[in-house]
Amino acid sequence: MKTKLLFISTMTFFSLTNCQEKKIINQTNEKILENEMETSEVKKILIKQIKSGPGSEYWGENEYYTKQDLDALISIEDTILNNNGYKIPEQGIFNEKINNIFGRIIDNKSENSYLKVDKHDKCNKVIDYQPVYTGIDYIYVDKNHRFITTFYSLPSILDYQKIYPDVSKYEEKPFNITYADGTKQEISRWKDLKNLPKERRFNQQLLISRNKYLFNDDKSQFAWLINNDEDFMQSLVTTFGYTEDKKLLKWAFEKQGFKYQKYPPDEILENYGNFLWTKQCNGEIKLHPNTLNLIKELVKPSSKYGNEEYILYLAEYINYLVNNEKETGLNFQQKAKIAAYLLAFGEQYKYNKEYGYNQMFLGKFIFYQDPDKKYKKEFEKNNYYNLPNLKKWYQQAEQEKDMFENDQTLADDPQPMDYLYRATYMKGPYSK
Repeated sequence: MKTKLLFISTMTFFSLTNCQEKKIINQTNEKILENEMETSEVKKILIKQIKSGPGSEYWGENEYYTKQDLDALISIEDTILNNNGYKIPEQGIFNEKINNIFGRIIDNKSENSYLKVDKHDKCNKVIDYQPVYTGIDYIYVDKNHRFITTFYSLPSILDYQKIYPDVSKYEEKPFNITYADGTKQEISRWKDLKNLPKERRFNQQLLISRNKYLFNDDKSQFAWLINNDEDFMQSLVTTFGYTEDKKLLKWAFEKQGFKYQKYPPDEILENYGNFLWTKQCNGEIKLHPNTLNLIKELVKPSSKYGNEEYILYLAEYINYLVNNEKETGLNFQQKAKIAAYLLAFGEQYKYNKEYGYNQMFLGKFIFYQDPDKKYKKEFEKNNYYNLPNLKKWYQQAEQEKDMFENDQTLADDPQPMDYLYRATYMKGPYSK
């Protein structure tokens, strides 16, 4: 199915239906596009890239990819998308989706054509285009044509030998570069790259699938994307905090393979936290109730261990969150708000006899994680964030006796697994 999709996309693009291909077939001069000036600019950029070769190690000081390179790419990609069924969303809808998915706000009054988003840093401050090498780390949002792209060189997405046959002459002879010491080295040529046609088809399909999936709500693209664009699809959730697509959220969450281990490494807990909350570019914390709902769906009552790892990791994450020695990038007020939401969610299992995790959440928090009551004071100051039952459950937990008080079987403070061992489906005070 994957191959079929690629083939159809490529053939459709190469046909350049209606507005493009007919002109190419009937022309004998260099007017490839309807606008001669645009044709000239695209070809000029294409020739520059062909002369530079596919390896950035050969570029000179002025041979970085520039905004003109991106403009040329956009004009080609716009045709690819239009000829493959992409429906350009209305400006307001597109802006809203960019905000919901990437957490960025498009300024329609800005003269900048592109919004640059770092896939690993959603709050990078670069607004307009800056010269960079090609790569997959940056997403360029084209607010005028209303689609997103990474930065491709033209030969890696365009069959230039077919669409612009006259530029092939620039590759007839080998290219050489002369270094300061007088030595020469031959530059690779695009036409010599054996995998270029396959890479080109993939890049086209990636462009089409990403945009149709995100902005046309075309769910048929999902299977191809998670098999061929895994890193980007995961980053939508873990970097940008996009949890509205439940199917994507479930796939990304289960993809992490959260297999519980006592005293899990910090990097695992940091990754787990990426699904629970996101720090917005304005510094505000966005909690992800959709993730908690997913955890509730995934964790089913059982008399055997094995399906509780997500709850155990939730308890472990609270411990990690409130540990003053851990660097979370959060201030105390932000930690308190997140902790309150997670405690309110986890404590519900204490009162369900099918689970009955006892004091795993509020009990442990009160007796071991907040000894000086600073979090309690913050909760009270914010009226327990108006979370249903949290104030009542907190006060009830305060009246209980620590179930591990004077327990000589523990080497240190009780861990989530220690509470699980005493879950009510095994035995416990809440099983009645």
